[in-house]
Amino acid sequence: MAALRTGFKVATLSAVGAGAAYTGYRHYNSTNVYFTAHAESLPSDSQAALKKMDWKGFTEMRLQSAEQVNHNVKKLTFALPTEDSITGISAVTSLLTRHTPEGAFIPVFRPYTPVSDNDLPGTVTFMVKHYPGGKGSTKMHSMKPGDSMLFKTLQEFDYKPNEHQSMLFIAGGSGITPIFQLTRAILRNPEDKTKISLIYANNTEDDILLRKEFEDLEAKYPGRFQKIFTVSKKTSSGDDVETGYVTKQMISKVWSGKAAGQKVLVSGPPAMVEAVSGAKGMAGWTQGSVGGILKELGYTKDDIHKF
Repeated sequence: MAALRTGFKVATLSAVGAGAAYTGYRHYNSTNVYFTAHAESLPSDSQAALKKMDWKGFTEMRLQSAEQVNHNVKKLTFALPTEDSITGISAVTSLLTRHTPEGAFIPVFRPYTPVSDNDLPGTVTFMVKHYPGGKGSTKMHSMKPGDSMLFKTLQEFDYKPNEHQSMLFIAGGSGITPIFQLTRAILRNPEDKTKISLIYANNTEDDILLRKEFEDLEAKYPGRFQKIFTVSKKTSSGDDVETGYVTKQMISKVWSGKAAGQKVLVSGPPAMVEAVSGAKGMAGWTQGSVGGILKELGYTKDDIHKF
């Protein structure tokens, strides 16, 4: 996410990752937040372009439906301003929410990455994990159909088709949502030949978000997309999910090693990001230095982006 994060304090969206209790989510400083992040992508035809939303400020949208996905994740679908509206956002772009808790004076800002298509008319959908005491996720999980929330675009990574020959995505928990958004955008673009490898870590198999969607992508795009799901507590006897932390050996199963034309994206809770690629700097304000497994494999700061 080559970020437009002026005035923001960032700590990665997180969930329980393989082998450790990963908690937290991206936190934003409540000051200096009134900037405009134009992160839209133009639709493919002029008719669709007329429907693209104008993200010049916070836009109010009403919750249309809420579905419990697992013990702590909900799928929340919001209605866009009109039935013909599309978000028009580019990969990777999140929507920043804003609300003021009852009895508080300072608003709360949290980013959530849509998992719905950017050209889907009428609605936008998120996968939101609830964190005990989390002001953003608690608010989102408490919403009922008809309740409203304010949203604004926040571009997180400036992706250009075919800029990299291959990309490795390492994700944990709810950090999978920007990875899913980008993976689908790359694979669905017939002009983009980028190859993708994914390692997705969670605590249990029930925590694997968008599992079927990733399985369908792997089946539809053989040779262009391959994945590994890994968990710390395996409950099935199948061989489609591995057990344990993200390791060098696991990476080698889907990744040939450091070479020209590659990019590695790491998205997940701070503990996982630090173990894989080194912690972000300045409490999440900067990318920080390279460390962890990727440093041992010879990767440099230019090779890696941390969410």
